[in-house]
Amino acid sequence: MAPGKISYILSLFCAFSSIHRANAISGGKCIDALLPVNVTAQNTQLKVSAPRNQQELTDIITRLTSETSNVTAEVTGPPVTNKATYKIWTRLCVPTSQDISKTVQLAIHGTNFDSSYWTFGGDGSKYNYVESSLKAGHVEGSWANEDERQGTGKSDKPDGITEVQTATDFEIAAELVKYLRTKPGGNEFNRVVGIGHSFGSAQLVDLLQKYGNILDATILTGFTAYLGGGLLTAFATDGWNIASAQNPKRFGSLPSTYIVTEGIVNVQQHFFRYGGYDSAVLEAVEATKATATLGEILTPLGGPALNYTNPVLVVTGDKDYGFCGGNCYQMVNGVNLVESTKRIFPGVTSFSTYIPANTGHGLNLHLSAPETFSKIQEWISRL
Repeated sequence: MAPGKISYILSLFCAFSSIHRANAISGGKCIDALLPVNVTAQNTQLKVSAPRNQQELTDIITRLTSETSNVTAEVTGPPVTNKATYKIWTRLCVPTSQDISKTVQLAIHGTNFDSSYWTFGGDGSKYNYVESSLKAGHVEGSWANEDERQGTGKSDKPDGITEVQTATDFEIAAELVKYLRTKPGGNEFNRVVGIGHSFGSAQLVDLLQKYGNILDATILTGFTAYLGGGLLTAFATDGWNIASAQNPKRFGSLPSTYIVTEGIVNVQQHFFRYGGYDSAVLEAVEATKATATLGEILTPLGGPALNYTNPVLVVTGDKDYGFCGGNCYQMVNGVNLVESTKRIFPGVTSFSTYIPANTGHGLNLHLSAPETFSKIQEWISRL
């Protein structure tokens, strides 16, 4: 990266209101806040009730992931407006010296991990996207932690069927992007780069489908446009449980519309590639996993981003189980599955990919993480 050309990374939902606390970090300061975010989203009326027990939830998951499933069509009703204000926990890390390019990364994680995802692990040089960016030598500022999106962590946990749906998720992101253009807190950002992981990447595609070039560049990690059976299989192997029953200590206050993966075996199957990670990392991920909702899994994600033309980078592990069926080098129309994602961005001319080796769905949880982080930073520096 050119001298002085430093990228920020800004947590999703950051900078709307009062600060709760500030924490020192090498190269800067992180600011935590629980912030109110106003949204108006076109959610979907779902003709489904909260599961009364685990058997009812298991039946929903089984039918949803069956090859001839029609459960989504069965439960989907007309659009319904969700107008609400949600308190979202955020962390913004500001470097000691502001970058010249004034680039901000907007990070969105997936459905099974909380704010630890982008900054997981005590060894910052290995697993921590924030810390490793500083230690790489081409960044002179600090990086922010990932957000705890709606329904997870310290953020509000509204109705898991009627409110926490994909439309509300990406509308919150849209409101933040617009806000970042208004010099929040006196911070001027000339470029907003979206970076998502898994479900978070799919949310970014939704965002771009509706709002076109709302982002100056987009990074999709743990994602492809593959429509094969791998995604359904991986989703089924998560062994979804009612969260309050699976871990009463952590999730006991949540209604049965909040769900979580069964156990460490399920997490390994979906997120890890054996031999490419430290076992302690797998154990820690199981201990800190977060929830999803029925509203999120029953509301479909968007299709092609026809009106988006800015740069795209797709970074997905070669052994990603969900988005590649365990082999991202499968060929579709002459290209591998990661490269085939270009088809949902027909207007994009600057399209790049990177496929880290011996890496499963959880990119930053593998031993390949340092090289992966470096590749992402190099791509941002060339924008």
